[in-house]
Amino acid sequence: MIELRNYRLREGATREFVRYFEEHFLFSQRAEGMHPLGQFEVVDEPDRFVWIRGFADMETRLRGLSRFYDGPFWQARRSEANAMMLEHHNVHLLRPLGSITALTGGLTLENRASEPPGALPSHTGLVTIDFYRAKPAALGRLVALFEQRVRPVLVAQGHEVLGHFVAELTPNDYPRLPVIQDPTLLLVLSAYRDREHCALTRRDWSTSGPGMPAALSALLAGDVATIHLRPTARSLIRYQDTGSR
Repeated sequence: MIELRNYRLREGATREFVRYFEEHFLFSQRAEGMHPLGQFEVVDEPDRFVWIRGFADMETRLRGLSRFYDGPFWQARRSEANAMMLEHHNVHLLRPLGSITALTGGLTLENRASEPPGALPSHTGLVTIDFYRAKPAALGRLVALFEQRVRPVLVAQGHEVLGHFVAELTPNDYPRLPVIQDPTLLLVLSAYRDREHCALTRRDWSTSGPGMPAALSALLAGDVATIHLRPTARSLIRYQDTGSR
């Protein structure tokens, strides 16, 4: 499972926060069984920071969170990190409907350890997160339609679909960190070479555009909401340019 964490930071603090986060909280979390998978700035929202971490299961999540946040490493650095954060409760707890390995291309933190913390090079591309919200009782049909008809079309059109997820509905047993568990949600991660590639590839892809099957639109409670992210140099989730391999 993963957590999709969306923070609002103090004005002007984003670059310093990302640098501090990547310098201190990647390997230290992994040491407790938690796996940072992606770190991102949010396009056109300069005071936002999004990151994704993975867990083997709920038991591992509880153990990792408890050990990390009660441990000396975080306790020694929490004041500096928290001073840069204004809001940290926008968190989706999600269950993958495919391989987590596909998200990262099989890379590990060691593969990116030589990159400078907080750097935002252009070659990491652009990542999008699409929030599809189903009508009541329609999530199962929405997921099946996405997997059988929509995802193959997206891939054929040049979208690098990294993974899709639904909410993990097991009760959150670490209430110190609240999470959103939306039973109507299908969330899709995709990657693109740059903003221009994203805009061109997605030009006709909307709930009302010709690229969206009418059967899919009929299952949705509203338009698809999208956020655009710039991966950091140390982010494992990024544009992978699979077409050139």
